[in-house]
Amino acid sequence: MERKFKNKILVFLTLSLIICNMGNITQSFAQFNKNNLPSLKKYITISKNIEDHKPEKVRDLQMVCTNSTYIKLKWSSVKCATGYRIYRSTMKNGVYRSIGNVGERTTCYIDKELECGTNYYYKVRAYNKVGDKVCWGCYSDILDTTTCPCVVKYLHSICVSDCTIQLSWDMVHKSSGYEVYRSNMENGRYIRVATITDKSKTSYIDKNLDRGRKYYYKVRAFKELNGQVCFGDCSNALCVCTKK
Repeated sequence: MERKFKNKILVFLTLSLIICNMGNITQSFAQFNKNNLPSLKKYITISKNIEDHKPEKVRDLQMVCTNSTYIKLKWSSVKCATGYRIYRSTMKNGVYRSIGNVGERTTCYIDKELECGTNYYYKVRAYNKVGDKVCWGCYSDILDTTTCPCVVKYLHSICVSDCTIQLSWDMVHKSSGYEVYRSNMENGRYIRVATITDKSKTSYIDKNLDRGRKYYYKVRAFKELNGQVCFGDCSNALCVCTKK
């Protein structure tokens, strides 16, 4: 009985202490709001301003020029952008790394020192600087493109008759096939005489030729991607003479 009475007294004293300090708590809370309200309003204003100046999504990202070691990109300009950042990956769903920035008036970028015949994936997004803050727009759609194949090497003849010439060359990795060109003069006009779509085939037999005549040949590799064809540089010219 005495223990219960002591507990009631303890509860009563605790409640009295809380009630007595209620004014101080209310005053402290009010003072906190008064001191921090300007900062809070400033933060909300800055956040709203940044959101108002958020750039739109970059659109029309495309490849406009490529060879075996570089790819040139371009895209449509974005209103409110103060610059653009370019990202690249070697896998569509892989990690995209930043490879460069350009200013607001530049809507193109040349990516150099790439590997020949290799697929690359790109994304671009605009940004806008507001004070010391940077507001980022959404990423562009992913662009899937490729560099051109390497140059064909070691073009040579392996069998020659009075009316046929058989050519051979080293395989070009990451290519889709080859084109064979022929001319009657080393520096003359070369006409395509064959398109080889089997990338593992590295030979060609040119038939119905004239006896005892010189012919000049060049071969180049190509790569197909998304309905587009990218050509590598031609090999050095090879001179072969049919037998008399």
